Amino acid sequence: MNYKLFLPIMLLCSSFSANAEERWFEVEVLLFQRNISLEKIAEKLSDDLIAVDTSSSTSMLKVNAMDEPNPVIISAQQYDHNANNFILLDSSHLQLSAQREKLAAHAAFKPVLHMAWQMPVKSNNDAKPIRLFGGENLALGTQSGNKWAIDGNFKIYLDHYLFIDTQFIVSQKTVQEQIKRQPADEQDSNSLESENIVEIISLKRDSDTFINEPEMVIKEALFDQRRRLRSEEIHYLDHPLMGIIVQIRKIEEK
Repeated sequence: MNYKLFLPIMLLCSSFSANAEERWFEVEVLLFQRNISLEKIAEKLSDDLIAVDTSSSTSMLKVNAMDEPNPVIISAQQYDHNANNFILLDSSHLQLSAQREKLAAHAAFKPVLHMAWQMPVKSNNDAKPIRLFGGENLALGTQSGNKWAIDGNFKIYLDHYLFIDTQFIVSQKTVQEQIKRQPADEQDSNSLESENIVEIISLKRDSDTFINEPEMVIKEALFDQRRRLRSEEIHYLDHPLMGIIVQIRKIEEK
């Protein structure tokens, strides 16, 4: 037997067998906000250059009409069945419900998305990120698209161990002083009244002035974390503005 030819053939067959047997897992994810303003956090989290590309990510949720935000617990009505080959699980499969209820009962937290699904988990090179979003749609009333309180990518892959790689944009509405120019030709006037004589005094400016006016703006911060996981264990990813609780469970082969 020509072993030089046999070895490549054996390796090729082994590769086909590995690809044919996809490893499926059950994934449960709970996203929540921290009820704290960006302005009250000492460290600088906000940045005008933050971007997370979700254009090529696997879609999990339907983007509903502007006046119909998604609920916290995702059902078949909100699930994007046509965009992936995963299997959505109903609320009876949620094992992190106690954690969600504790968060909802606490004034410091607000759950925004809770769902579970089954999916094949691939290598880092072959795995695609999954787009998840939730919370208030901050663009409501502006008709300028969608701007969710939490929106970004959630990637699961195998590299001897299970890993998740997450990038989310956390958005908040906040009041910010905006400096605006007031032209010099906009003159103010005051009146002084003395012995039935009203004298108009014009307050002239030598040049334009600048005034501070409060304006509602949207500030953004980045959540960017990678974590090695153990299946069946509950893992918690923390951030000053949000958190993720995740559990990945093995699916027993039938």
